[in-house]
Amino acid sequence: MQEPDSSTFTMTATERSRASVLIVESDGLDRSNLRTALKALGFATVQEANNHAVALEKMEARTFSHVVFEARPLTIPTDHFVTRSMDLCGATTVLIATSYEPSIDNVMGLLMKGARGFLRKPFSIDYLEEAFDIATKGEPFNESVLSAKDRNEALLGIVMSCLDRFATIARQAAEFETAQRELQGAKSAFRRSIHLARTFAQGGD
Repeated sequence: MQEPDSSTFTMTATERSRASVLIVESDGLDRSNLRTALKALGFATVQEANNHAVALEKMEARTFSHVVFEARPLTIPTDHFVTRSMDLCGATTVLIATSYEPSIDNVMGLLMKGARGFLRKPFSIDYLEEAFDIATKGEPFNESVLSAKDRNEALLGIVMSCLDRFATIARQAAEFETAQRELQGAKSAFRRSIHLARTFAQGGD
């Protein structure tokens, strides 16, 4: 039996050292905390911008592999920021939205525009690492999930998709070493999907 072709959810130390991250955050303390945490995780190149317009100017000068940005509009609409960021840095740019009080309509809209992840503040370094790993290495959200008219239906679709992948890798892990290495990442993705659902579901847990 042939080993399944699967890629790990975890960024390697080399991938982190080669990544270039732009933090877009209006609060100076939040910017500092993000920078410190990213440096501790092994991201060597980290730049900052205090609003979306300044961030776009930086992107016109150089390309970033990852952009962590405040989900609320600062100087320009955030959906425009996502679209323009991808135009400047390329479709493979990993965009991660952050917010203290996330709105489902806002977050889903950013995901539909091309953002790959979401980070709720305040964050722990483990949660930040997980957000980067899954946004970078995980599968993009299915378009049918993002465009679902019912909020809970969309969130359930995300949870079930992550559960299905976790279950598949768990079965493969009994036979294949590559799947064993991917198991923890799939479990983390499933756990984050549940956290996302609990954050945004109508009607609570």
